[in-house]
Amino acid sequence: MEASAGWRCRPGGRLDMSHGFVRHIRRNQIARDAYERAVRQARGRARGRLIPTPPRPRRPDQQVYRPRRPGGPGGDASPDPPSSDPRGPRLFCLEYEGDDGHITAVIVHQGDSAEDVTRRVCARSPLEPPLRRALCQRVQDELSKRRGTG
Repeated sequence: MEASAGWRCRPGGRLDMSHGFVRHIRRNQIARDAYERAVRQARGRARGRLIPTPPRPRRPDQQVYRPRRPGGPGGDASPDPPSSDPRGPRLFCLEYEGDDGHITAVIVHQGDSAEDVTRRVCARSPLEPPLRRALCQRVQDELSKRRGTG
């Protein structure tokens, strides 16, 4: 049997690698290898570029407990003094922020009335009568909730 004139045969039965289709396959393989190498190098460089970020809470709206330091600013020598206060134990701290951004903090005790608390807040930051009434009502609601009568 003779090989037909249209067939290209190499001695030993090997493929003819000079064929155009095979050259395209090799070119694609080389290009793919170069691309994968570049991506791997870029990924390695990106890992090294990470800058340490300052510690901060992951959820900004989540409240974080920060204990007061004894003798520090805004703190007493003892965090919860004995109940020598005639008004009773502390219930909560009321913080009011005025239109100017100034925050007024008032500690509310169990024996306080809503009117007393409102007077103490208004002594530090004056309020109009409608706002006074609203504050007094809100304080009364909070007091009754915490005293267990609400």
